[in-house]
Amino acid sequence: MDEIWKSLLGTAEAELCGPEPETLLERCRAAGLQLWSVLPVDKCTLRLTLWQRDLMALERLCTAQGFTLVVRDLRGGSRNQEVLRRRKGLLLGLLLALSLLFASSLYVWQIEVIGCESVSTGLILRTLAACGVAPGAFRPAIDPELVKSRVLTELPELEWLTVNISGSRARVLVREREARPELLSERAHEELHAGRSGIVRKVTALSGQSLVEPGDAVLEGDLLINGELESLSGGIRQEPALGEVQAETWYEISSICPLEMLQTREKNGAAGSFCLQIGKNRCILWPSSRKGLDECDKIVHEYTLGIEGLFCTPLRLIWTTRHRLTATESFDLREEEMKAALLQGLEERIDGEILDHAFSVGRSDGLLVVTLRARCLENIARDREQ
Repeated sequence: MDEIWKSLLGTAEAELCGPEPETLLERCRAAGLQLWSVLPVDKCTLRLTLWQRDLMALERLCTAQGFTLVVRDLRGGSRNQEVLRRRKGLLLGLLLALSLLFASSLYVWQIEVIGCESVSTGLILRTLAACGVAPGAFRPAIDPELVKSRVLTELPELEWLTVNISGSRARVLVREREARPELLSERAHEELHAGRSGIVRKVTALSGQSLVEPGDAVLEGDLLINGELESLSGGIRQEPALGEVQAETWYEISSICPLEMLQTREKNGAAGSFCLQIGKNRCILWPSSRKGLDECDKIVHEYTLGIEGLFCTPLRLIWTTRHRLTATESFDLREEEMKAALLQGLEERIDGEILDHAFSVGRSDGLLVVTLRARCLENIARDREQ
């Protein structure tokens, strides 16, 4: 704080030369002059620092006492004023920048949506734009309650929404409507059917009557366990069918990819473009490449001018790099990755275990084909609704 105060008022470094400098220091103290950093150079010379406003009073005292005053350096104060006089354009530019910053704070330039999961952010932003909340919207003209009502009417998937505007930033908080639970039909879980063809190895009927035995071959959709049980009174009562039917099943799954794939070259071969975006308009500052998307890998870096949490401006710097792509062949690596992906996908798909499996690999017409053939033991009992 002291340094800022000294820069505003200005300080001066001076040298006093004369007989008995201690007498002059006493007179300066009596006159109320504030001196600091007083250092003796020799018996007749002192070097000191004081406020620029006290230079005239010190000069009068030196003249009265027969001292010589030499000003060695001036810092801040009048020197700053001289710099500002010579830099009128800089001062006007600063005032213009502050004016533009104040004017841009009256508009919304950045919108953030928080809380959406199943509903896409793009859909919410498009609906907000139709309701008047978009980049470049006049902030005082936005009515959060009216926007809330219109958006909830357009998007019934949302249960609650609020718009908080701070400076040039708008934060939209949403809460999605919880899905209603599905109502089970009266005949739900009454029967268990085969979800896949196979040979039955084990049947466990916890509730209901089993219609198959180990060793039977079943097709997809066949009835395995029904919910009909004989009642003690002689009739038939209906209960939910519960149980498991373990069966051997067979799978044949294939995966295909091209033999040649485009890969990015090193960064030293990248071409780039630089542009300035003002609102929705772009001004290209550096030549852009006309390469197509099939010939290069495009990476875009965006930097919004502003201070996070304080203010935002409509200015955005966009740096785009394009890396050339080359065709490369890597059979072994892609073959192993495809095999691992097929095996992992099958493990996640079945309700059981893989007994044995084998892979076959083929290459034709520029394509790499990997096929997985597996024998599994899994539970094939499914509700009809599944």
